Amino acid sequence: MANKYQLETIPVWDGIKSQSECFICDLMQQAEKDSLEFFLGSSVMNPETRVRVNATGFCPEHTAKLVESGHPNSMAVMWETHLERTRDELQKVFKDLENGKNLKKTVANLDEVLGQREKGCLICQRMRDRLDRYCFTIPYIWGQDPEFRKAFSESKGFCLHHMTHILRMSLDALDAKQQKLFSQAMADLQQRRLDLNAKDLVYMIEHYKSENRDKPWNGCEDAQIRAVYREIGKGRCIR
Repeated sequence: MANKYQLETIPVWDGIKSQSECFICDLMQQAEKDSLEFFLGSSVMNPETRVRVNATGFCPEHTAKLVESGHPNSMAVMWETHLERTRDELQKVFKDLENGKNLKKTVANLDEVLGQREKGCLICQRMRDRLDRYCFTIPYIWGQDPEFRKAFSESKGFCLHHMTHILRMSLDALDAKQQKLFSQAMADLQQRRLDLNAKDLVYMIEHYKSENRDKPWNGCEDAQIRAVYREIGKGRCIR
């Protein structure tokens, strides 16, 4: 079973020990940073990479992050050929606009061309591939290593979106018996963490009342942040 996905044992072990609210979110933030650096690094001079960038490109969010990354020369080199392809694909649309005939159809064609240009994203794809490997590795190690099962149970769990992805990957990583045991372990872990998030929110709200302001925070200073991230994930949550 393990041959279907490359295992990411070291980052998963490091993550489970980090006591993060969702270490998969942390790993995905690093995956995004790595991907941005890759496409703005020496790969920009690789013809194969340029072909992929021209054909697929990036989603608007990652395009903006590439532009804002502080590598103007790399971005200019990469985008020169990308823009050239965009101009080629828009030539017919511009001619039809100049003719002024059947504008409804021309606008629809423009929407289609631009939609195709923004449909794919090489960075999202790289992040999704890495996410699959992380989320496969978790149940796989859980099924093999009692020490990891213990660390899993004592961790702070995952955001709800990454919980879903881990459970989905467990269907490939584990046999039917282990799948059931893993889902039970996940349910127990996540319910405990959600209960704690709820309890911390109540404590935080009570703390802001005038009669309680001198009481200790008991670690609830950021309860609202942790509760929100538990539901929506931290940063760009690839799903």
